[in-house]
Amino acid sequence: MHLDIISEKKEQQLCHYFCILSGSHRYDLIIAYSEHFYGKAMVTSIQTGKMVLLCSEDIYSEQFWAPQLGIEQEDIGEFQEFFSMTLQGSVYVEQY
Repeated sequence: MHLDIISEKKEQQLCHYFCILSGSHRYDLIIAYSEHFYGKAMVTSIQTGKMVLLCSEDIYSEQFWAPQLGIEQEDIGEFQEFFSMTLQGSVYVEQY
């Protein structure tokens, strides 16, 4: 085997699972927060199997994330509002 591992980091990630229904579509998303991507969350669509890195500044660049996540055109406005509530500038930390 010839693999060169150039970086490795183990961390506890906070993941949120969302099943979202719009008027006529269903979306299953995972939002994972990591310190590794400079404060951007990893948003993964279970339906498309694709992931994008998003932060609150990216919300209105829907041409970047909507096609990857399989978001229909008529639902983009609702997802911009959803992401503005769920994506925050800092990484979430669980508190007990």
